[in-house]
Amino acid sequence: MAFFSNLLSPGLRYSGLSWALRHTLQKNKTTILMFHQPEAVFFDKALSELKKRYNIIPLSLLIKSLKNKTIKIPERSIAITLDDGRAENLRLLPVLEKHNVTVTIFLISGITDTMQRPWFYAVKDRQFKKSLKEMSDSVRLAALKRYGYEQDQVFEERIMLNKKEIQSMKESGLVGFGAHTMTHPILPRCSDSKAAKEIQLSKIAAEALTHHPCSVFSFPNGEYSERDIRICKKAGYEAAVTLDTGFNSKNTDPFRLKRISVPDSGNISEFLVKASGAWAFFKVLAGKQKRTRRHSGL
Repeated sequence: MAFFSNLLSPGLRYSGLSWALRHTLQKNKTTILMFHQPEAVFFDKALSELKKRYNIIPLSLLIKSLKNKTIKIPERSIAITLDDGRAENLRLLPVLEKHNVTVTIFLISGITDTMQRPWFYAVKDRQFKKSLKEMSDSVRLAALKRYGYEQDQVFEERIMLNKKEIQSMKESGLVGFGAHTMTHPILPRCSDSKAAKEIQLSKIAAEALTHHPCSVFSFPNGEYSERDIRICKKAGYEAAVTLDTGFNSKNTDPFRLKRISVPDSGNISEFLVKASGAWAFFKVLAGKQKRTRRHSGL
């Protein structure tokens, strides 16, 4: 799909489809974008283009508006999030300052400020990585161990943010932080006790790292079950973000906030088409992406 995305995006952009979506489906809703490790030059260009077309707001404003319906959200609003909390995110701070834009970074709290790495970063084979996400948590960990990776493994090069970098970003007033579990398991594949531990302890760890209350959670891989939402509520979170396809209205469940995954680099046409939601809906229609990643049961 990456090849077709690059190929088709310019045509979709200039066809007027992205414009139509911005002024219809996106007009009175909030779009949440998900980056991971965007290149600074690309991120600068992306923010420049977004500001021409949207009103960029903090994710916290959307969450407040869902709790207090009297709080107004501007038309064609967009909130920006980054998952995992990689060290490269620090390079985005001058870009955020240039554009005066606020973002939210979701920390894998148990790996942040260490020399460890998330399991998916260590696995290079895409098909193997995909199959790991479908395994039960215990089977996944056993498969990773055979592959040569263990969760507490220490590496020579640090790839995650450390506490000093987090404080620097927090002091800018342009970066908020949320939790993204302790070790990034696929929560619906976890036992009740493992899911509770990952969700609850990641909030505590994130607050220790940021010295600030952690009120929002990001489901790894966008996958969640009703059980996981119950745990989030019990842990004291105010909201959670998914990767369910769509935009967010004043009636959206704050624990099922929809997001759109966008590229960390590449051509700006692809980025704008994906930010408009056109590509996600195209994939849903083509049967290549589920409209929701919610799991029944549990």
